[in-house]
Amino acid sequence: MQTELIICFMDDSPFEHDLVKNEIAPFGKGLKFVQVYNFDEAVKELSGRIPGIFLLDLWGLDRDCALPCITPKEELESIASGINTLDNVYEGLDTFNGDRTNEYLKRLFSIVDGWRSLFMCACARAGQNNKYGIGNIGRVRKEYPGVPAVFYTRKSLINDAVAMINAGTEGLYIKPTGKNDHETRILTREFAPCLIDSLVKTVRIKIEEIRPHSDYYIHNLGQTDTYLKNLITCWKEFKK
Repeated sequence: MQTELIICFMDDSPFEHDLVKNEIAPFGKGLKFVQVYNFDEAVKELSGRIPGIFLLDLWGLDRDCALPCITPKEELESIASGINTLDNVYEGLDTFNGDRTNEYLKRLFSIVDGWRSLFMCACARAGQNNKYGIGNIGRVRKEYPGVPAVFYTRKSLINDAVAMINAGTEGLYIKPTGKNDHETRILTREFAPCLIDSLVKTVRIKIEEIRPHSDYYIHNLGQTDTYLKNLITCWKEFKK
């Protein structure tokens, strides 16, 4: 029986794997990080072991995108030219007849929404979307039932949040982002203890949820027996 509490990190970026290995994992004393690029690799690397939690990237390359490419600057400039500006926000605002604060915020949001649409357009052309993460959590739910899974992402938008909730995620964490890779590395290291604490808390909540009903789970849910026994054993070892 395994005794290590495993965090299975799944991401398609070598840079993100380097950040987890060197800036996050060192803060996870007593935790075993298994780092993989896709779900099939996770099954292979876990080799029968069951993680305490899956830490999943959301956005990745869509293999169904036939010809991913970088959108030419001119095309993005053309789209951006149609996005509202601050001049649009303040035009006539002083004499607006009605809820001026609400109108002001709606106008500001129209700018945000315009740039969000531009971002989504550029991502689609580059073959990047949330199918990577949503597909992975679907397989986690099917092949590792009962194991919590959270997303760790940098590019998520409100529509992604809806998709993640519908997929049944236990949480969402935003990857720290600096002005360059060096600053991102520093911010990731600073965020690491908080992330580790949050992941451990999620595992603890799962254990508290199932422990009072462990006999039911073990006697009525077949292979869940192995998961429960391993998880509780790993938790005891981790807490020593």
